[in-house]
Amino acid sequence: MKFKIIILMISFIALQSCVPYKNIVYLQGDLPQTNVDSTSYKIKKDDILYISIKSSNESIERLFKAQLNSNISNQHSSQSLYFSGYTVDKNGEIELPVINKIKVEGYTFEDVKRLIKQKLLENQFKSLEEIYIKVKLAGVPYTVIGEVKTPKNGILYKTNPNIFDVLSDAKDITPVGNRKEVVVIRKENDKLVKKTLNLTDADIVTSPYFYTRPNDIIYIKPLRQKTWGTGTTLQQTISTTITALSLITTIILLSKYAN
Repeated sequence: MKFKIIILMISFIALQSCVPYKNIVYLQGDLPQTNVDSTSYKIKKDDILYISIKSSNESIERLFKAQLNSNISNQHSSQSLYFSGYTVDKNGEIELPVINKIKVEGYTFEDVKRLIKQKLLENQFKSLEEIYIKVKLAGVPYTVIGEVKTPKNGILYKTNPNIFDVLSDAKDITPVGNRKEVVVIRKENDKLVKKTLNLTDADIVTSPYFYTRPNDIIYIKPLRQKTWGTGTTLQQTISTTITALSLITTIILLSKYAN
């Protein structure tokens, strides 16, 4: 009788230990129809900007020669971008040749392009008809920790990356990672904000936290199955259960034999 009870208890634990299929499938349900406007991103403090200024005007070319050469080299490591990019300082400003400091915090990339052109016109350059200015983020740095296969400090080179780009870079969430409670920590208005995302729900694409922003910290919580240690798949759980039953059976037989 006791042996049957033990078997029933272990079987119950085994069933509870398996991770349900619905808890590991991303974006369940119909995707909402939303438009993503990447040009509306507002520049923040500590952002690193990639700025390219090209022109047929020899004076401008000479002033920005060093920067143009670094852009042409196509070295896009996080280290090279850190040193060759323009970091938005604590006052929300960047410093450029000729222009000196300009306020960029709170502006879009298009706004900054217009500001640069205006500042150049205010100086010695009277005609800027043949000038090309490019402004974008010099990569999107992030940190992902917890139940991913490769926790890391990474950097994404995309215009508007989302959390799945981060997870792809981290080799996806482990089988015992909680996809329903993914924590995103972001700095907003000089304060840290924490939001929880449910990646199994298709409506997540409407959340502003679905899109990764510079210096986001993403934490994947573990499921309780991890602490039980009984396996993440049915095959693993059955194998663990059989091992446990064999051990219990051996103990019972040895106990009876000893008596």
